[in-house]
Amino acid sequence: MADLDLSQLEQQLNEVEAKLEDLKARWPAHSLKPAMLAELEDLEEERDKLKALVEQHRG
Repeated sequence: MADLDLSQLEQQLNEVEAKLEDLKARWPAHSLKPAMLAELEDLEEERDKLKALVEQHRG
């Protein structure tokens, strides 16, 4: 990821945030599957890393 420019990082961040929104839209009211929780955690972690990289590039 270190070789990406700011616009690429922002695009990836937008894609991850869209995936998070989609996952939350499919989130069941009951009987949450462990795979969905793991996916949520992975996406949130990726989002946080991308946000940090975007902030670094912006200075």
